[in-house]
Amino acid sequence: MGFSRALRSLGGAALAGALVVGVTPVAHADDARNTQWALKDYQATNAVWPKSTGKGVIVAVIDSGVRATQVDLTGQVLPGKDFQFGGNGQTDHSPEYHGTGIASLIAGHGHGPNGEDGIMGLAPGAKILPVGVGPGLAVAGTDYTGQAVRWAVDHGAQVINMSIGGPDNDAVTEADMAYAEEHNVVLVAASGNDGVSVPQYPASYPGVIKVGAVDQNAKLWSNSNTGGVTVVAPGVQVLADGDTGYRMGDGTSLACAYVSAIAALYRSAHPNLTAGQIVNYIIKTAIMPKGHTAPDPGLGYGIASPDLNMSVAPGPAAGPLPQATAGSASTTGGSTSSSAPSTTTTASSSSSGGSSMGLILGVLAGVVIVVIIIVVVIRSRRRGGGGGGNGGGGGQPAYPAYPQAQPPQQAYQPPTGQYGQGGSPYGQQPPQQQNPYGGAPNPQQYPPQQGYGGGQQGR
Repeated sequence: MGFSRALRSLGGAALAGALVVGVTPVAHADDARNTQWALKDYQATNAVWPKSTGKGVIVAVIDSGVRATQVDLTGQVLPGKDFQFGGNGQTDHSPEYHGTGIASLIAGHGHGPNGEDGIMGLAPGAKILPVGVGPGLAVAGTDYTGQAVRWAVDHGAQVINMSIGGPDNDAVTEADMAYAEEHNVVLVAASGNDGVSVPQYPASYPGVIKVGAVDQNAKLWSNSNTGGVTVVAPGVQVLADGDTGYRMGDGTSLACAYVSAIAALYRSAHPNLTAGQIVNYIIKTAIMPKGHTAPDPGLGYGIASPDLNMSVAPGPAAGPLPQATAGSASTTGGSTSSSAPSTTTTASSSSSGGSSMGLILGVLAGVVIVVIIIVVVIRSRRRGGGGGGNGGGGGQPAYPAYPQAQPPQQAYQPPTGQYGQGGSPYGQQPPQQQNPYGGAPNPQQYPPQQGYGGGQQGR
């Protein structure tokens, strides 16, 4: 059975898409809306937008910048910041217009009579905060990603979309993710387009919704990375805005954009929910295709679909996912990270050296004390001896207590195929729901990070 039937069975839930890898030219602007199969299958017009459009929510797009003058995005793009090129982030430095395409799937409003032409985002009432970190498919690495996240948090972002990624995992960037989580921000990132089960960051940091891609038949896209995926969303044959035209293609970037839009819909409709509770809803209302059990390495907890009727309990404020912490990760690749991690490493080495010197001095002091005690005991015995007890002739001398050496802190290891030990993040399977699938719905450059998706301009 297809994707749309699964959604219709739940009253028209929504799906997310990823950016383009393969490209098909688009003939006319007024054909664009008819090509947006995810909106049709979500029944966005009748089942989603009457309840929420994402109004009042700011979604940061950490990417290549966003072309603010794109006809489907006019008035939607706030002044942001570009960490690599300078400026306010309203220029897309990617030849593929990667950031612009992502923004259009989140908050595009279309154009033409009654907005019937062009690309419509799943959360057309949301605003986009563009944060540039690199040009196109060579998006800058951890030097900018962590800074961009922290800046977006400080400038009002309630959801952060990261359709970028790479193999580098470092403690400083994880600390920036922790900063976002502590400030009640939903983090969403693409799993990657290599079709492998290898951790990619920022998607594999704790607390981040890691998104894979599916096609219109609810099948996992062959190039969607697996392992520790949270949810999946539409990412195959997805149409998005380019410069002045459109791009159609495949990728987890596009799926990531749809999940960010779903988060914006929830945040707008239910502003009292915490970021963790938003994550809980996304997980618990996901639809698991037939033949799979959650959590699945590639599908996670299923296809993300906004259930604005709130059919599940909000759950704990912190949400179901592990939370990022400052200083709990280490660089796992051969990459060069920012100066901050180097400073941390130096400080750690210095601290280790100081501890070693202190231990040596402590041992020497202990030896001196032992010698003194022995001398006292000998003299005491020569004078007639002493009673037992510490320091006495008949007992053991009192040795100073030295602290045990602490084992090195373990780097965070991203989960493979699940979060925690088996089952859902809460330790139990989400409540069963009926659906046509018969399954159980669920709840840098050194090397450069990749913007997941590319392609050529549609005509």
